[in-house]
Amino acid sequence: MATRAEWAERVERWERSGLSAEKFARREGYSPKQLYWWRWKLRAEGISPPSTALTQAPCFLPVHVVADASPVVAEPIEIALPNGRVVRVRPGFDPATLERVLALAAEETPC
Repeated sequence: MATRAEWAERVERWERSGLSAEKFARREGYSPKQLYWWRWKLRAEGISPPSTALTQAPCFLPVHVVADASPVVAEPIEIALPNGRVVRVRPGFDPATLERVLALAAEETPC
């Protein structure tokens, strides 16, 4: 017959295992009712096994990586044309509009 100290150790191992009382008791060869009763008895006497939160090995949680939500401040680009004109283009420009602006700015006639 197991002693109070042996049952305290069994209850502690059961709580650390994360298994149900049924699975743990079946694996160890005794009744789940015994585990429940000893846990109740030990706690009633003020001899509670450590909390499973403190004794369980840390577990890893799934992590989902998402795109960085912080805005990226892109610098405007400058296009220097052969005729000496410079076109500054800010982020988010419309490509069709830029194409028309460049065609006009590339002309040799003064603005």
